[in-house]
Amino acid sequence: MDRILKVKHTADRHGRPLACIENMPGEGAEFSAAKLRALASTFNTIADECDMGAGLAYAETAEYDVQATSQQNPCIAYRNEICGFYSTAQRLSALVKHLYNGAAHPVRLDNLLSNADEHHSRIALELIAHYAKHGENCGVFMDLARRLVERDCTPADANADE
Repeated sequence: MDRILKVKHTADRHGRPLACIENMPGEGAEFSAAKLRALASTFNTIADECDMGAGLAYAETAEYDVQATSQQNPCIAYRNEICGFYSTAQRLSALVKHLYNGAAHPVRLDNLLSNADEHHSRIALELIAHYAKHGENCGVFMDLARRLVERDCTPADANADE
């Protein structure tokens, strides 16, 4: 897969934003999970540009670096840290679940930030900033949050609802 996606932002015949991607991978392309997430993140960035009206006034060409775009989304870049089973990772997981549904998953930021090293504190701040910008419109975030909630659901939790 090319690292750079070349996109022409223009409008369709109804005047809606349209992104024409010139160098998509062809039939039979093989992707690892990490490359699929990077590509998905890049597509989200392109969609955000369309939502902001790119190409409506005049057609414009842009290039999107797949690797750089994926690194901007902390849900992709720090997935291992967020999904880990050590104490600070569990606090990051709790933060993601809180952003997803604060009423069901309360979190104490002071506990997370006071016990985290600089790297994990940075991850927490990037998660909050990313959520502030994209909210639940980020499919990668929503998928990650749902998986974390499902992972933490135990049979005892399921019986409590009955």
